[in-house]
Amino acid sequence: MHRPTRILALATVLALGLTSAASAGYDRDTVIVKFKDSATAAAQRGAVLQRAGAGPVLGTVRGLGANVVRTTADPAVVAGRLNRSALVQYAEVNQILRASAVPNDARFGELYGLNNTGQTGGTPDADIDAPEGWDATGLGTFPATGGAKVGIVDTGIRASHQDLAGKVADCAQSRGFLIFAGSIRAGCADDNGHGTHVAGTIGANTNNGVGVAGVAFNSPLGICRALGGPAGTGNTADVANCIGYLHDTGSKVISMSLGGGDSTTLRNAVVRAYRNGASNGSLIVAAAGNDGNATVNYPAGYAEVVSVAATDNRDQRASFSNANADVEVAAPGVNILSTWFSSDSSYNTISGTSMATPHVAGVAAIIAGRNAGATVTTIRSRLQAATDDLGAPGRDASFGFGRVNLSKAG
Repeated sequence: MHRPTRILALATVLALGLTSAASAGYDRDTVIVKFKDSATAAAQRGAVLQRAGAGPVLGTVRGLGANVVRTTADPAVVAGRLNRSALVQYAEVNQILRASAVPNDARFGELYGLNNTGQTGGTPDADIDAPEGWDATGLGTFPATGGAKVGIVDTGIRASHQDLAGKVADCAQSRGFLIFAGSIRAGCADDNGHGTHVAGTIGANTNNGVGVAGVAFNSPLGICRALGGPAGTGNTADVANCIGYLHDTGSKVISMSLGGGDSTTLRNAVVRAYRNGASNGSLIVAAAGNDGNATVNYPAGYAEVVSVAATDNRDQRASFSNANADVEVAAPGVNILSTWFSSDSSYNTISGTSMATPHVAGVAAIIAGRNAGATVTTIRSRLQAATDDLGAPGRDASFGFGRVNLSKAG
């Protein structure tokens, strides 16, 4: 029998780019060809094009001397024929490049966790590849709805915030009393800030011209306030109560940036929500802890829960992040900018495995949204695979399977 455990929150530009490697095929009507300098006669060039099944020339590439040529045959086949000519320097298909899904949120450039260009002094690409991932998962047009619901057990939310308006689908609290039937109360206002910060990383309104961007910006949010006050604390009964509420109201992913000791009540709530990994279960994602050692915190330590470690802007393990055999994945958690509770337009930068957890919950939500009806086991397996291996090869205590990468979740 376990006594109720005290649980704490674990927290201590408008741009358009082209992907250079993420081609979406090639133009079916043209081919690019550059003739050698020796091929000076127009008739000579025309004959080469005709034999290859190409022509006429539609235009040139400025400064390069290459021609864009019409073709009715497969451009790849035509390019191959042209490359066999002694008069051709090179020929290639006219590949289609696509715009990276970079939103117009005013402070997106500060979110190194989503898109690291070295802007905070870190290592470029030490991030979750959000723009590339949004493209790969069909979210490059930034739809406002349609994603899997994400539940958050935390200190609540400032639902009127400009980056969170319209996001809350379910709102409740369980504060200061044990579990009884009907003990969930309405109201989930945030009196701490931690929950609002987590909510912004998961699901902030994106491409709305202000503030920040959320990882799973088209996901509705279920909010259950189990923590609160300046210390961001709550008890086992309330946290377990919130897990049950969020599962019962349809949250496919439940994000828990909190931790404490083992408890029979907490474990039972987790097992009930997980449903043995079935399609009607909820994938629970929780913070590994900020002790900076091998301590196992709960609920992260339960086998049914994805334990999340924190990385910095150089893809290094954060100094405070717990490292143990239970760590499953990692995500950026140092100096993370997100929404804050003090006003409808406030933002704050804080650190912790609490900040890593919502990055992972967002990726898991996108996977769940793309795989409607999939079992929780399948979603979890795909989350593990959607990582960049860091540290020792394979799963390790610092990073688990690796830092999550949304571009691998497609």
